[in-house]
Amino acid sequence: MKNLYCRLFSHDFIVKNEITQFVKEYKCLRCGMQLTTSDKGELIPLTERRKEINKVLKTLYNKRRKLKQKVY
Repeated sequence: MKNLYCRLFSHDFIVKNEITQFVKEYKCLRCGMQLTTSDKGELIPLTERRKEINKVLKTLYNKRRKLKQKVY
């Protein structure tokens, strides 16, 4: 039933995790479908490989942001 609603009326996505300013992970409230932003800005399915990539990207992004704050 959950998938039927999303097929008829579209998904209802919320931001699940903000990786960087531009890369985010989304989750549908109704069916649980998970998407992420690709390097081209498109929404693509969130696979295990993409989860790992996003995890490393978030770590690097946070380290770089902290380093910039120390310099200024």
